[in-house]
Amino acid sequence: MLRFHGSYQLGQMDNRETENGLVEAVAVLVSTMPRMRPDLPKGKLGQCCKTRPDFIKAWEKWRGQVSKLECSAFWIQCSHQKTRDGLKNLLHIMMGNIKDLTAATSHWLELFASHFLYIRPFTVGFEGMHHLAQKCIQLKPSFDTNGLTGLLNGILSENPEVVLAECTKKFGPWMVTHCMELLAADNDYADIMLHEERPNFGGISIEELHRLVYAQVLCSHSSTWQIAPTYLSSCLNQGLGLLEILLLKQPIQDNRLVLKTLELCRLYELENVGTNIMKIAGCYHWKHGRKGTGVYWFQQAHDKVRLDRIAQQLFERIGKSVADDNFKQWEGLLELLGSDIGSAGGLEFLHRYRDFKRSLQQALEGRTGEAARQTVEFLIQLMRNPSTPQRFWLPLLHDSVKLLNCKPRPLLNVAETTLLLNKLQELSMAKLRPDFCSNHLPSHALSSVRLALGSNLARAILEEA
Repeated sequence: MLRFHGSYQLGQMDNRETENGLVEAVAVLVSTMPRMRPDLPKGKLGQCCKTRPDFIKAWEKWRGQVSKLECSAFWIQCSHQKTRDGLKNLLHIMMGNIKDLTAATSHWLELFASHFLYIRPFTVGFEGMHHLAQKCIQLKPSFDTNGLTGLLNGILSENPEVVLAECTKKFGPWMVTHCMELLAADNDYADIMLHEERPNFGGISIEELHRLVYAQVLCSHSSTWQIAPTYLSSCLNQGLGLLEILLLKQPIQDNRLVLKTLELCRLYELENVGTNIMKIAGCYHWKHGRKGTGVYWFQQAHDKVRLDRIAQQLFERIGKSVADDNFKQWEGLLELLGSDIGSAGGLEFLHRYRDFKRSLQQALEGRTGEAARQTVEFLIQLMRNPSTPQRFWLPLLHDSVKLLNCKPRPLLNVAETTLLLNKLQELSMAKLRPDFCSNHLPSHALSSVRLALGSNLARAILEEA
């Protein structure tokens, strides 16, 4: 800018030669001002000094050049007063004249920074900085309300209480949470003050209190709640309890969100919380008709109690002479449950019954010639197996009535038919006991089964004779 102001043009040689020379001299001094730094980027002005002795030597030499130029006789020969006054003011600023520095700055921070550029470039640490800042504030008072003055005042005075108060009042929990390490750096008093457990805060420290407050702010929005566990997990006294509450409160309608919540449980070693979340998700999906998803989450949570109850519901449904449509509804659940559930003697019977129903359907549709005999074999296995509950004997036989009646040849031999008739007799005697469980079949179910078995027995006797 100085060189642009003092550029030589035709017609200026007579009356502006001295002025342009002074401008050029000041421009050279500005561009060669010593700077204490290892290197300078390309295009930056200044003379680079890597060590303090080199900087002191260059600084003194440079200030001598400024003083020499200020005492030059060319100032008297310069006829342009505004240029002369402006250049002299610039030299006074570089020499550190406090009056010119004060007049040239508009904010106390500018005046404060100019002291370290032109008056006390070797200042190290906070020694005297607070007193200097107070002096600059008096010379250039600031009427802004952004809290920056109070914050800097606390930093320069090395008073963590003032800094903490200003951060809390003006900048909120985010600033307080993230400036704790700076407040406690090389300050034993601040470290004790911030990390000491206080009874009036519920046994937590000031640092933990502000982290909890900031974490609650993060928890209040759906796009930031996943960041909150980072802060809660660092608060050992109350943070982990609040983290568990946060994870348990997350919606379980979306499986992707449930998986994200479970991943957070894994990262922070909250296995019990993850198990409870899977149980809650299982109950929600089961209640809203998504049986398969519900069973999946119960299995992931190893919830034996609820899986046993589901298995018991399957037993109850079978006891109502399951139709083909109903069978398809619970067949998928049976696949999900597996055969390890320990309800009502295990699910071994349910798996055998599934095979029986498949074979019976094929036999009634006439798909294969062996399907009918295979169905009868499954029936005999079920009736002989001790894991088959007694209350399911009649439904099994009633499901087979059509198959027994539609074949010209007997599907059961005399011994197999006698076995089934004996089962019917045991069932008739069991009805007299008070603990007998009804199977909700039609009233004529027993007589229909007895008639079908009697007819099959007669044909079997004639065939074997």
